Amino acid sequence: MVGIEHLHLFELVGGLLDAGADLRCHAAGGDSLADAFEVWQPSSRRCATADEVLADPAVDLVVLAGIPCDRAAVALAALVSGRSVLSDKPGATTPAQLDELRAAATAGGGRWWVLFSERFGVPAVEEAVRLARLGAVGEVVHVQGAAPHRGSLGLRPDWFFDRSRSGGILVDLGSHQADQFLAVTGAGELGLPVEVVSAAAGNVASPDRPGFEDVGEMVLAAGAARGHHRVDYLEADGFPTWGDVRLVVTGTSGRLEVRTELAGDGTAGPVGLWCCDDDGVRRVEVATSADWAARLLADLDDGGERLMTRDHPFRVTELTLRAAAAAGPWGAP
Repeated sequence: MVGIEHLHLFELVGGLLDAGADLRCHAAGGDSLADAFEVWQPSSRRCATADEVLADPAVDLVVLAGIPCDRAAVALAALVSGRSVLSDKPGATTPAQLDELRAAATAGGGRWWVLFSERFGVPAVEEAVRLARLGAVGEVVHVQGAAPHRGSLGLRPDWFFDRSRSGGILVDLGSHQADQFLAVTGAGELGLPVEVVSAAAGNVASPDRPGFEDVGEMVLAAGAARGHHRVDYLEADGFPTWGDVRLVVTGTSGRLEVRTELAGDGTAGPVGLWCCDDDGVRRVEVATSADWAARLLADLDDGGERLMTRDHPFRVTELTLRAAAAAGPWGAP
């Protein structure tokens, strides 16, 4: 484990431990969540640097959840040393970083995974992707993604508000949307070109934090399918979970919709999946827990592609970097 800056680290490490992995050591440095991590995993050996982690011959997989702009350098060193990498998103924040990672992963045997948890950690989204790819609603013509997140800005570290360090909202939160669009349409596995039709990002609610992006959108196109995606940090504190993430897949013969189920008193139930077709509207049963970690460990063992193809995290990251580069100001005509 290298980098203890984002709460996603508990999902990454916890999932792997539950799937049978062993946690050897971690490099904490001055990271903001180090104390909480070490209380949670007191048996993990603390290392002074990432190099010390990589010096341990028993380490096969390096997990990254540091400051986003720093992740690629550690991932590169791990790949060069023959290790595989599981990174929190975003795995890279510049095209140059991505090019170096792609070259290292191609030259060596190590894998570079990025966990897009809004799909892989949510069984309803995984099932929606599977059904869409099976043709359950006909040919996919539109993908709508909305990802309002609770900002909790008073609890965020300084790097969160610095685009050069966080990557910006489209590279960060937008990675979930790009991942889902590629997966639903099959553009990733089929190698179809994906166009960034338009993109925008801006600051609409935090004038005291210039340079911070709290809202963004991108319109994507692949073959006959279009995707409209909005991400933001504008979720009201009254919503009962961290955000009201939604996915709507429209096909030529039906619609799939993923959303958080809310009770009449406003409390949140599970994230559910509904299918509407000529037979009616029905709630689709989905798994009660995610299995991404078991699939990743199996792929680590035999070089398979159960979790995602080798190219997928590169294509997602490239797409978000292109969107961020093309983004105009929010609200501009």
